[in-house]
Amino acid sequence: MKSNGILFDSDGIAITSERIHNAIAYFGNSYMNTTHKIIQYSTELDKDGKVFISCASLILSNFGMMRSGPFKKDENVNKRLLKCWDVVGVSLIDIKHSIIQSGLSRDRFLLEIDHIKREELIAEVWLIMKQLLPFTMGKTTFGLVGASKILFSVLPEIVLPIDNKQWRSVFKTVDIGDVIRKMIFDTQRWESDTGEKLNEMDCSRRLTTLPSVYNVMAMAARPD
Repeated sequence: MKSNGILFDSDGIAITSERIHNAIAYFGNSYMNTTHKIIQYSTELDKDGKVFISCASLILSNFGMMRSGPFKKDENVNKRLLKCWDVVGVSLIDIKHSIIQSGLSRDRFLLEIDHIKREELIAEVWLIMKQLLPFTMGKTTFGLVGASKILFSVLPEIVLPIDNKQWRSVFKTVDIGDVIRKMIFDTQRWESDTGEKLNEMDCSRRLTTLPSVYNVMAMAARPD
């Protein structure tokens, strides 16, 4: 698998930790604070979906997805999110339980989990995302953006909140599994080359999971 350039320059050299620190600082407090909250809130999920709705609402609002589309503020957002929960809630709770029961680091879960189990997890996440698409699709969107952001809000250990430019120009796929595998490959190579840990790049300790930090660089890698 080739590097997608997010953590590497055009010559394939790992970017410096200082560059990542600067990108995080430039990204702003809104994303940082919201992400910190959902990382904290989503440690465990309740069977009624209250945590799911709270976290998803935070992320959708932060990324401006309540201005228009299926999650527009004047629509019944909570009702739509509850419908999502009714379809995928059991699967999300199972994934959360597996993370807790594994005893592995939540922040580095994707790198520490056994390869076979990781592939099973990726397949399950892709299935959940497809189940969300009927609720996140709109007249002008195929739903990939909304679905990825909702999943990130409760699975910040695993999923990236991917916008349209990232889908089209950075990752060039519609398969969330491909994106997760690229993130893992990139992160493993970057950490091997630098001897540092990607999840420790935020000095404020608000972005602590691998996807939350990697997303900052994936956003920076978008074309102008």
